Amino acid sequence: MEAVNIAFAPATGTEEEWNEAYARLADYFRSYRLHNRIRRTQLILETLRRAAEAHALAPEKSPTAHAIEQARSMLRSWLGSIYEGLNLTESQIEATGRLGFHLCDGPDRWPHFFLDDDNLPDDMADAMRSVVQASGPSLQISKMTPREIDLGKITEITEDTIDTLGRHALLRYAVLLLMVGGVLGYLFWLLRFEE
Repeated sequence: MEAVNIAFAPATGTEEEWNEAYARLADYFRSYRLHNRIRRTQLILETLRRAAEAHALAPEKSPTAHAIEQARSMLRSWLGSIYEGLNLTESQIEATGRLGFHLCDGPDRWPHFFLDDDNLPDDMADAMRSVVQASGPSLQISKMTPREIDLGKITEITEDTIDTLGRHALLRYAVLLLMVGGVLGYLFWLLRFEE
């Protein structure tokens, strides 16, 4: 195991900003179920070192933004070497890598090799690749143009009836009277048989 060097003195940013960046990185790596504190500390310190270099070049961004950006860059680089040749986009690599790492039980079986480009075990890489190879074909974009719903004769009869009722007031009242009479007749019939 590599020695953990805690010497960290960034040239830019405040102590509070770097403490916040540390906390966000700890949360980020914890989201990968990386519960091994020694490995998580190693990754956080390496990420903070890279973020401090980036922050010295672009101090307008917060240390937290630089830290998360560096962590994602390290993750994309690591996953890119695992999924090399599988023709995946950058976002697919990141999503598939997270899924693959969890499904192959990487946090429990290989916590010391998370984001380790130099010492990646072949069985870990194979287990993470097998998730992608078994998931089926990639999605394709399709285009659907909306069309009016055609209900056939039902719509024609309904439109004709509404037009006719709209033009003749007496016919509207007659239909309304028939409907009210039907409901009242049905209620009378129900109540008569209950006695």
